[in-house]
Amino acid sequence: MKKTNSELTISVDAEELTPLDYPTDEITTIPNAEEAGKAHVVDNPSPPDGGWGWVCVGARFVAVFVCFGVVYSFGVIYVELVDVFRATRAEVAWVGSVASGAMHMAGPLSSLLNEQYGCRVTTIIAGGVAAVGFLVSAFAPSLFFLYFSFGVVGGMGLGLSIVPSLVAVTVYFRKRISLAIATSAIGAGVGTMCLPMLYRALITQYGWQGMMMVLSGVALNLVVCGGLFRMPAYVIAQQRQRTHERRRPPRCVSFHSLFTVLNHRPFLIFLTATASTHLGVMVPYVHLPDLARLTGVAKGDASFLVSIMGFVGIAGRLLFGYIADFRFVSRILFYAVMLLICGVGTLLCTMVKTYALFAVYAAVQGAFIGTWTAFTPIVLTDIVGVQHTGNALGLTIFLSGISITVASPIAGALFDVTGRYIASFYLAASIYLWGGLLSIVCYLYIKLKHNTGIDSLPKYVLDVQTK
Repeated sequence: MKKTNSELTISVDAEELTPLDYPTDEITTIPNAEEAGKAHVVDNPSPPDGGWGWVCVGARFVAVFVCFGVVYSFGVIYVELVDVFRATRAEVAWVGSVASGAMHMAGPLSSLLNEQYGCRVTTIIAGGVAAVGFLVSAFAPSLFFLYFSFGVVGGMGLGLSIVPSLVAVTVYFRKRISLAIATSAIGAGVGTMCLPMLYRALITQYGWQGMMMVLSGVALNLVVCGGLFRMPAYVIAQQRQRTHERRRPPRCVSFHSLFTVLNHRPFLIFLTATASTHLGVMVPYVHLPDLARLTGVAKGDASFLVSIMGFVGIAGRLLFGYIADFRFVSRILFYAVMLLICGVGTLLCTMVKTYALFAVYAAVQGAFIGTWTAFTPIVLTDIVGVQHTGNALGLTIFLSGISITVASPIAGALFDVTGRYIASFYLAASIYLWGGLLSIVCYLYIKLKHNTGIDSLPKYVLDVQTK
């Protein structure tokens, strides 16, 4: 791969091009059907940086509102289910953890469906599956039933929409890609802010079963979002070319790109940092309301802490997304600093005794951890390059899902053993600090490779990371 003037020249096989290969590089020609199957030098056409892309940004806003709002607001349901089923906190925590884990581990399946059927159909399927899971959960006779209906079915349904909604945005933007992704990602903050209040109102009025029925209707909004996802002209042309290619005998999925990513040390460091950090991400969202309630905060006020995280997360995503598009900003270093701040804040949270200070912690946590999650696909692109982003993101989402699945039950089990949340929040804080330090190591490793001339990354990636 080499860069000359303003054009990026890439030698690729036409059959292996995907929408994720286009968002940050200029493309001026696409191989036609007659040329398919040969190696070509492709000059990437420039995405429109707007137009219908802003509609896709709005649709993704709603999609992540539903997905992350439902999962991150589970702390409100968690408190209710502990009382309803008279179960231990570790047992109830598995409901939200399975849902969050299934949502993330659905990443590879979502990528496969998106590759086969496109963003629109995949997102519509996601909405239908999630709606069925939540509707059936209203009739759950036990926690084990909820593990499957709310956790596996509902969570996987939500997760199927993550990749197509991201692809639908990235194919439209290059220069303003950080702002576009961050703007659409604030839907997660809005959902985390609004859904806890909706949960509390619905539980008070209709009980938790009635709330599940309404939640099923909320999930159907993903069907509407899917209907709005439309590809730009250059991607449509590429898809037509690939349709022609499928007339040839099918071949096995190429693992070359996957092996390339796994042999890339900066990515492995980043993968370790991100996957391990997700062991702590869900702890404040699920257990902070219960921690506050046990220190004397009213149940309604405790539930509002999750809304504060969501509200401040909106401003954080917009502000940091705008800043991250400046060339002098190292996004991976920015990524690391956010984790270090969350680690220090979570350590101090264990000393808090008043609602006002809990609210301050919720604001800090929402601003930085919310932006951190939104930055993951952007930083991945900076580290591995556009050509390998798909495989890198799939691996990261999948392994992060495993971490998320066990994180909250571990925190709940620590409470059941010790009778306090100090150990749980200490563990989460330590994980944040570990992830931040590993991210700094990744940044320094990339910078060292660049400075010593060791073959590591494409020059245009290093330009972003070391300026």
